[in-house]
Amino acid sequence: MTGLLIAMFVPVFGSYQRDMTSATDAEKHALEAYRLRWLLGAMAVVVVGLIVANMSARKKSDGWGAMKYPQLVLGMLGIFVYVGVEVAVGSNLGELLKQKEFGSLSASEATPYIMMYWGSLMIGRWTGAIGAFEFKKSTRQILQVIVPLVAFALLILIIYLSDYNVKALFYYIVCVLVLIAGFFMSKEKPATTLLVFSLLGVVAMIVGLLTTGSIAIYAFLSAGLFCSIMWPCIFSLSVAGLGKYESQGSAFLIMMILGGGILPPIQGKIADIIGIHQSYIIAAVCFAYLAFFGFIVRGILRKQGVDYDAQVSGGH
Repeated sequence: MTGLLIAMFVPVFGSYQRDMTSATDAEKHALEAYRLRWLLGAMAVVVVGLIVANMSARKKSDGWGAMKYPQLVLGMLGIFVYVGVEVAVGSNLGELLKQKEFGSLSASEATPYIMMYWGSLMIGRWTGAIGAFEFKKSTRQILQVIVPLVAFALLILIIYLSDYNVKALFYYIVCVLVLIAGFFMSKEKPATTLLVFSLLGVVAMIVGLLTTGSIAIYAFLSAGLFCSIMWPCIFSLSVAGLGKYESQGSAFLIMMILGGGILPPIQGKIADIIGIHQSYIIAAVCFAYLAFFGFIVRGILRKQGVDYDAQVSGGH
């Protein structure tokens, strides 16, 4: 896989050596399509490589170790997609906000929105961390309401003290309330949490794609909230039932953060071809896969005799 990935990226990097100063729009379009094909090839290397490895391991497990477990392979793709969508949404946000239908914001005017996106990860992670403490159920429920609201207020204060206008961000509290509702729906179960927040991510991306202005901006910003809690859920579900191969499986999962180096440029190239707004379909597809993993992993673990609620809820 490493060799094939290098082979896929060499043409992409090499294409940036071309002088496109006097190129026509058609030539520039063709070049972006050329780069996109190689980037899609890189993604195919990862997906097909993992599927082939799992199929080979299931036929003959000798030498394959943890790769024979379907929850790990699907989870590796989950980490790949999760890191990819988290980085892609944020890294393309500045360009999105430059568009007329999103306010034609300058870099400085877009900064508070970008700060809110990355800060949304903090809001969700602070809320998710409540489960790591031995609080009574009633105390946890109260904190699941208070902590995200306090984190949101703190983030607004930081942006304000950075000398940015925060008035337009006040309405983002609606998205924070949706986050709170998602935590109550998930009931601290990793598979359910991943499924709930992935579906919320899909809905948010569809809303963002079908609308413009403030509603679309808030929808895309909320991806930060919904991504915030996914890492521990994907990780714990992927290594559940691996036994002696848990350490090996964990190492494989960490390798999949390379999704952050493949999916964002894919979205960027798609944006160059069909437009930055429409390119967020990539984020919707990524969240859809994560919802699929959250749904299917239940049955996979049950077949292996793993009580996922009892064994992995502590990881969340």
